[in-house]
Amino acid sequence: MGCRPSHITASNRSIVFVWTVVEKCDTRPAITPIMTIKFLCAVAIAILLTAFISCKTTNNTVTAGTTTTTEDRFAQGDRNHDGKLSRDEANDYFVSQIFAGADQNHDGKVTWQEWNVPGSGRSKARFDAADTNKDGSVSLAEAQAYGQKKGVFNKEFTEADTNQDGYVTREEAQAYYASKEGPPR
Repeated sequence: MGCRPSHITASNRSIVFVWTVVEKCDTRPAITPIMTIKFLCAVAIAILLTAFISCKTTNNTVTAGTTTTTEDRFAQGDRNHDGKLSRDEANDYFVSQIFAGADQNHDGKVTWQEWNVPGSGRSKARFDAADTNKDGSVSLAEAQAYGQKKGVFNKEFTEADTNQDGYVTREEAQAYYASKEGPPR
């Protein structure tokens, strides 16, 4: 109430009246530091929830005991969307997944320091063979070309291709993974 004028005259009586009415009718609570902290926490939680929800890349639906995804690993690997994986498509998909995990600084290339995890037994000679332009790092294209040239996933592909037609269908892939990891969850 320290803002109220101390000298009231006839000319400023209406101003004092309005000031008094506004002062008495102001029902807004005083903002305290605790209220500010609570508000900021609520905003932070809302932002985190939004981030988690927007990171979700699959929509799982359960039908008759099987789980299907609209944007699953098989669909990601099937570049030409023909419903089956060629040897090159499977190789490129798996190499790109391994590459993404190894590229620790996400600069699009893997250095020997990123690739050589202590105790992994990875060969510097194989790394150097994949580094075709000899710049000291392996790009995704170099990694995929090396994987195709060396047949990195040939054994797994051949095991999954049960009808030996040179392609792995979604059903063959599911059966292969079920035999290695158990049924899908």
